[in-house]
Amino acid sequence: MSTTIPIRFTYTPWRHGGWYVSEVRYASGACGCVSRNYPDRKWRIVCDSRPFEERPTFKSRNEAARAEFLLTAGVTAITGRSQ
Repeated sequence: MSTTIPIRFTYTPWRHGGWYVSEVRYASGACGCVSRNYPDRKWRIVCDSRPFEERPTFKSRNEAARAEFLLTAGVTAITGRSQ
C-alpha cells in the first residue's frame, strides 16, 4: 500500500454526522471516516481502535483524514494535536 498522501481528500456525508473519506481504504475494503460529532467538537478518526481517551484529536477534517490515511498505510506513530 502506498504511503503517498493525497493532495486533496474527497468527503461524503456519513449518516452519523461525520464524513466518509474516499481516498482512505482499510485492508477489509472499508473506507475511512472522520468526525467531530463528539461533545468536545474535536476531529477524530471514527474507526480508531485505541481507547477513546487515548485517541488523538485534530484541528481540521483534513488533518484527521491525513492521519487516518497514514494509519491505514501502516504508519504506527499517529499523533494529533489537542485543540
